[in-house]
Amino acid sequence: MDVPPQFEVLLFDYSGSTTEPYVVVHGVQCRVLAGVTECKGEIYSALARHLQQRGTVPPFVGLIDDDVVLSVSGINYALHLGNCLEWSSFSPALSHDSIYTHRWSLRQPSRLYHATDWVEVMMPVYRGDLFMAGAPYYEGNVSSWGIDKYLMPTLQQLMGMQRTAIVDAVMAAHTRPVTSGMKVYRNGLTAAQERERMKQLCLELLAERQPALLGSSWFQRIFKQRHSRTLGQRLLLGLGRPIRRWLESST
Repeated sequence: MDVPPQFEVLLFDYSGSTTEPYVVVHGVQCRVLAGVTECKGEIYSALARHLQQRGTVPPFVGLIDDDVVLSVSGINYALHLGNCLEWSSFSPALSHDSIYTHRWSLRQPSRLYHATDWVEVMMPVYRGDLFMAGAPYYEGNVSSWGIDKYLMPTLQQLMGMQRTAIVDAVMAAHTRPVTSGMKVYRNGLTAAQERERMKQLCLELLAERQPALLGSSWFQRIFKQRHSRTLGQRLLLGLGRPIRRWLESST
């Protein structure tokens, strides 16, 4: 809270214990939603229901995890850039000492932003109408896996809202380890199984609404590109990552 936020702050209490509708944080009144959840997919659903009940949707909707270190001034600037550059989805860049999964999410020095096909569920910002278009598909997804990688890029293609970026001018840090995806949630599925189910749903949406996309380079990158690694590739990656970080820290 280094500067006043130029956006509405909504806090989600995933323990479900908070009864007050508002709390004050560093002088800023924050709306509180509370509900017992297992993972972030249920927060997507709860926020979409809240906005539907409220009857108004903000220009942008961001969902920032509780293990992300990010300044309010950074969020203000990212929202300003998103509006000026007409991004449909974007995310602050990650610091190089963050715990990360995708290297393309790391900050690239001396750049304002770099384009990407999708942004991770860790701290995404979406156009309000794009976020609400996903509301029917959030329900039943506990982990949020597949929402970022498949659902949002698919909706962006179908809605003609393809501009997506990592904001290098705004840096955040991710502090907790990434989950394995092997936990079984109360719907009987693991995060990996939820991601696969979301992938199939998106393939059906594309086949029904815009089958021409099934042969595109975008489709190849999102749905066909190899994402699993062999044992040898994982070993080389494990050896190479600390070397890359040492080189980055010395430049």
